[in-house]
Order: sequence, then structure tokens, then C-alpha cells
Amino acid sequence: MDYSKLKLVVTDMDGTLLHSDYTLNQEFFTIYEKLKKLDIKFVVASGRQYESLLGVFEKIKNEIYFIAENGGNVVHRGKQLFIHELDQNVIHEVAQLIRPLPDTQMLLCGIKSAYIEEGFSEFEKQIAPYYPKRKIISSFQEPIDDQIVKMAIYNSVGSEENILPYVKHLSENYQVVVSGKFWLDISVKNADKGFALKEVQEILNISKAETMAFGDFLNDIGMMQESYFSYAMKNAHPKLQKISKFKTDSNDEDGVLNILKEVIAQRER
Repeated sequence: MDYSKLKLVVTDMDGTLLHSDYTLNQEFFTIYEKLKKLDIKFVVASGRQYESLLGVFEKIKNEIYFIAENGGNVVHRGKQLFIHELDQNVIHEVAQLIRPLPDTQMLLCGIKSAYIEEGFSEFEKQIAPYYPKRKIISSFQEPIDDQIVKMAIYNSVGSEENILPYVKHLSENYQVVVSGKFWLDISVKNADKGFALKEVQEILNISKAETMAFGDFLNDIGMMQESYFSYAMKNAHPKLQKISKFKTDSNDEDGVLNILKEVIAQRER
């Protein structure tokens, strides 16, 4: 593999860079410093809230680019570069669609905070690591003084089978993507990791041929398509493995770090 033209690395978090216990191998920071010396830029692309990502990358928060909320919020050095805001009318429509569904809850992801309806204390505990800034509101039918960039819908049995059939008709006008085994996200049409990565590439004047991406689930497809060096994790969804050019070890085997070490070894020769 020839990594001589590589200028940018973008990686998903959960199921990809992070171990299954949601921890980051601290060797990452040593590897990152070596990438920086090689002038290779680093981007985090996640469905998580920006503040959740900050908690992991506090040491280098002013150096890297953050694609948060699956592309709804792109941040660099604490400044929002791009915000892809949903019309709040569609929020009311989706809330009505999913309310009758069993084992299903919804989370609204805004720039100021995340929002859940009252009466779901167990759901709030579950989302706490991913959404440290969150508020409880009485109803999603109320207007919210925030820019909502994503609706994240959770089903405790499985999102692909139990949420997607009820909302897939919205994909004509919105981005509807299964983002995890239990999660499905809805955002504006041009808000996914692929569109957000293109925005960052344009800022940095870096091409698809100079980009490497790592992911594990269907919400990573867009950024894989914008990267020549597209790596699916061994634990990735079969559809993502099919569209990715390359594969690496699982998240628990530090598949991302293993490839980055190969890059560094080749470039330092």
C-alpha cells in the first residue's frame, strides 16, 4: 500500500476508534503527534454531541476538526464552521410517527443542548455519555429555542427492523440513516459524514485521493465514499464492508491505530 499522498485521516468513534467499553487506547495521542509531524490532518466524525467528543480529545481540541451529530455540526477550534438545521415542523411529524411504536424513544440534537421528553429517566441515563449537555422538555410539540440538527431515534430491539419501515418515506427530502444496531438518525438532506467531510476537505484543499477513513456502521458510508483509503472495521456492518476498499482489525484490536502505525512507518522511512 502506498500512503505517500495521504494528507487527512477521518475516523468514526463508537465501534471504530473506541473499544467496546467506550475507552480510547491512550497510545492514540503518541500516534497523533507523529501524524502531525508528517502534516497529516485528523478529523473525528461521530453521531455524538460535540461536547462528548471534547471530553475524549481535550488535549488536542484546538488542533483537530470535529464532525459531530453525523455531520449536522462541524467545529474547529471551538467555532461552528457548518450547521445543518432541521425545520422544526418535521420534528413534530416524526414525533407523531414514532410515538405509537413500542420500545422506542427519540432524542433531539441541538447546538445548545440535546432534548428528551419527560418520563424517560432510564433513557436519559443511557444517553448521558454521548450527550453531556441535555435538557428534559414536556413535549416535542413545543417550539425549541435552538438549532436542531438531528433526530436520533432509539429502539431497544433493533432500529433497522423496528424504526426504518415507519420513517423511510422521509428519505426523499431528508437524510434517514441507520446509525447503529439500536439507532436511526434523521437530518437535513446534505447533513451526513460524507457531506461534512467534503466541506472540511475543501477548507484544507485536500482531495478524496489524499483521504483515509475508518468506520463500522451505515452512517459512515458517506465518508467512505469521499475517501480513497476507506477502511471498514472487522466488526463493521456487512453493507459497509462491501462498499469499503479495505478492511482492518476490530475496534477492540485497535484496527485504526494498527493502520496508522503502518502509515507512519512507511512515511518515516
